[in-house]
Amino acid sequence: MENTPQQQYASALVAAIGELSNVPKTASNPYFKSKYAPLDAIVEATRPVLAKHGLAIQQQPLFMEGTAGVETTILHNAGHFTSTTLLLPLKDQSPQGVGSAITYSRRYALAAVLGLATEDDDDGNISTGLSKKTADEARSGVAKAMDRNPETRPAATITATWRGVLPNTAKVAAQSKEGSVRKWTLYCIEFNDNGKLVEAFTFDEKLFTSATKFGEDGTLVDAGVAPNKKDPSKWELVSLVPNEA
Repeated sequence: MENTPQQQYASALVAAIGELSNVPKTASNPYFKSKYAPLDAIVEATRPVLAKHGLAIQQQPLFMEGTAGVETTILHNAGHFTSTTLLLPLKDQSPQGVGSAITYSRRYALAAVLGLATEDDDDGNISTGLSKKTADEARSGVAKAMDRNPETRPAATITATWRGVLPNTAKVAAQSKEGSVRKWTLYCIEFNDNGKLVEAFTFDEKLFTSATKFGEDGTLVDAGVAPNKKDPSKWELVSLVPNEA
């Protein structure tokens, strides 16, 4: 008796998942200082195995009532498919905010439907068992200074431009305490300048989001920077635009 499309789909998916292995975690989680496998690495590692068994993944972007995400569909060449939807709340409805939510949704959904563990199992101080006192003591000097005076800092004036650099990693360097009335986050962006790694800091979430996207896309950028007023040995990131050279 010939297998139905559903049976062929199930057999192919079981075989494919059996051949898949966890993807190396080469990127940094900007909030919990953990590691995760980036979307492009997951796609590159899984697509050949899926194709070998007649399977393909399709992800359609979705936007609905303050949320954004994807509908992930696994298709088999016999005609059967299954779909699941993942929507994430938006911090803001800017193009960057929506794009970031869709990118995260794609990565989470793809890993979930294929049974991959692509992130460290660590959601911060609660999961690691750090007490509030221990967490407070571990806060950086920058964080403690900002706790005392969390006023929004004015943008610096550009004094130099790093041309044709590639955002390598984007992470949170420090942020306000949970429950603080005034919220702030200091971001650290690391750039690859022809093999030399340089970093700049910013409180601007839009610059952080843009750097993350440019890094994922492999887009070279021009970064406008200025020396930090309190510590001239460190750079502040003031602007970020695609390099057009």
